[in-house]
Amino acid sequence: MYGISCFILIISPLLFQIIFGVKAIGEIIKLKLWAISLISVFLQIVLTGLSLSIASYDLDQNHNQNEYNCEIQATTIVALSLFFFILLIITIIIQYLIKKIYEKKLRQLK
Repeated sequence: MYGISCFILIISPLLFQIIFGVKAIGEIIKLKLWAISLISVFLQIVLTGLSLSIASYDLDQNHNQNEYNCEIQATTIVALSLFFFILLIITIIIQYLIKKIYEKKLRQLK
């Protein structure tokens, strides 16, 4: 029942990093790229725990209906979290390299 909310929580830090990282590189917002990256990593850890607790609650609610209890839902959430955490780190590295190239080109223009 709560499966899609777990997925949305897990993917939110990556989307946050992509959207606000681009704005930080273009200096549209006051936050620096390192602050956005730190917030994203922290959110990934916290929202993974929240997703696991939601999945556990959902599993407890469905346990009354089923005789057997399977933890594959929690395993899937952990695997998806690990996958999106790796994508988040790759995104942070790429955005950092783009920022360095952007700053280098700005220095050459001056």
